[in-house]
Amino acid sequence: MPRFIAVHPLAFTEEQLKPLAKEQLPEGATWHGTYSAVAEDKSYCHWEAPTKEILVETFKKYEIPYEAIHEVRHFDPATGQMEPAPTEVKVPQLV
Repeated sequence: MPRFIAVHPLAFTEEQLKPLAKEQLPEGATWHGTYSAVAEDKSYCHWEAPTKEILVETFKKYEIPYEAIHEVRHFDPATGQMEPAPTEVKVPQLV
């Protein structure tokens, strides 16, 4: 499933996020969490969704302003590996 970081032009507060956490999300979309950068007045939300467009529609539906939505991949320092891109297929290595 593709991962996304959404950039919002405000630092969300707990009071603003709590009601949003109770809303029904589109099928296949998962909101993993939000980082609020109060000093910069920005928020960064981690999502998984089938497409970027699903997030755009969700933000419009709930009137959530956003500056950008970036598709990202996760690097795990514990394993030293980047997760495969959603379109990549892992091919087993021959030993």
